[in-house]
Amino acid sequence: MTYPVISLKPSYNSVIRGCPGLPDTLPRIECQLRVRSNDSLPFKLVKIEIILKTIEIYFNKNLYSSNNNSFTPFNRPADTPSGNSDANNKSIIVHYKKNIVLSRPTHGKDDLIGIDIPLTIGLPDDIKETNYNPKFGKAQTFLDCTVFYTNATEVSSNKKRNFLYPINVERYTYLPSPSYFRPINRLNITSPDQKFLINYSIENPCVSMNDDTLKLSISIRLNPFPNNALASSLNDLDVSTPTLFSTKKKFMSKLKLKTISIQVHECLEILKNQSEFSSAQTLNVLQTSIRQVDQTISMNPMLFQFNLKIFTRDKFLQNVAPSDPSCPETSLLINKIDDIPLQYHGSITTIGQYFNVSHSLSIKFKFNKSLKNFEINHPLVISFWSTGQLPLLENLILQERQTAKFAKKFYKNFGLIKSASNTNTSSNCLEYPSLPPIIYNFNDTETNNRFNILYLQKDASRTDPSKLKRVPVIQ
Repeated sequence: MTYPVISLKPSYNSVIRGCPGLPDTLPRIECQLRVRSNDSLPFKLVKIEIILKTIEIYFNKNLYSSNNNSFTPFNRPADTPSGNSDANNKSIIVHYKKNIVLSRPTHGKDDLIGIDIPLTIGLPDDIKETNYNPKFGKAQTFLDCTVFYTNATEVSSNKKRNFLYPINVERYTYLPSPSYFRPINRLNITSPDQKFLINYSIENPCVSMNDDTLKLSISIRLNPFPNNALASSLNDLDVSTPTLFSTKKKFMSKLKLKTISIQVHECLEILKNQSEFSSAQTLNVLQTSIRQVDQTISMNPMLFQFNLKIFTRDKFLQNVAPSDPSCPETSLLINKIDDIPLQYHGSITTIGQYFNVSHSLSIKFKFNKSLKNFEINHPLVISFWSTGQLPLLENLILQERQTAKFAKKFYKNFGLIKSASNTNTSSNCLEYPSLPPIIYNFNDTETNNRFNILYLQKDASRTDPSKLKRVPVIQ
């Protein structure tokens, strides 16, 4: 039986042109949608429906188990508990939808054996990157193409063939570069009871998945002005004066810092509507480091250095561990077209229409008196890119900005690029003019020569497709 075969041909090495997240590079999808007859016999094309959508799924408590692994595709029953549909943990955001109909009806001698349609689809500024987070959820963008057709040799109702192609989106907003994320220095932070002064610095507030060592420095000391405003400068803090805190010397001498606990958290925020997040947030601890101190706090600062490995990468992509005499385990890796590739597995900072994953640093101070314990939190960013890729990324961004200038001139010949707002989301998206398709008519000499189609003639008039037999040609 004759039916159309759908495929996608990228215009370049990647389907995506430009840099998603940077509007001046014109992030877009450039490809060619190819529809071919499976046996070189004609079919009648009714219409082609093209949808660009992002699917976000967060894992609820029923899904938070060992059975839900990183190789579970979107269309398997494991996405929902017990195989039942659960609309509460899944969201589909449609970025683009278009129906393509030929202006000239395809009937009679105009029956088709194929059509090539150039596609240029603008990516919205807030499109979410492809990611699988084993604790919270996953997100991926798809290009969904459906061809509605009828058979040329018989009268029948419309039939359809579907083609789902994953688009792996990589955003360029979070780059682990000092020019984008400068080192953090926080000075003279007071404890809740105004007794202590804390200084901390973060050398790399944006951590990459490959270079995932967080470098942190902390100092703590007594506050010389516990009941008053802080001194205007460090020179005003006369730590050599023996009369300071003379009335509380006995109390201060007994106050000891027991431990400093450093934790890196990832937090799931679920969006209730366009401007409000759910009050219930899920927190997961990525890494913990505890430093035993057991020292009395004085006017002299106590300095601490931390180099904390976060281990955000997927376990199959982490560096080789030291040799182990035990018997190794073998894992079968399954990677189908509707699965997310391994390089997108891990905990990264993501922002979407349905849920966000953010990261933060928690510094906890524990004293010998529990009422003095307190905590400091600071936001972090975990990037998909590594520091070694920065020179290549900066060159790529410059090239894509230059290419975007030529693209504007090219599309100006077919109609201007227009700005269109998405009714489903509040984001803006560019609408590109349609480019003319290439139509391959049935029983056309040029088409037959191009695709090396030869027919064994059974009908002298060659008008009845059922009496034509294709002869395969091997080159």
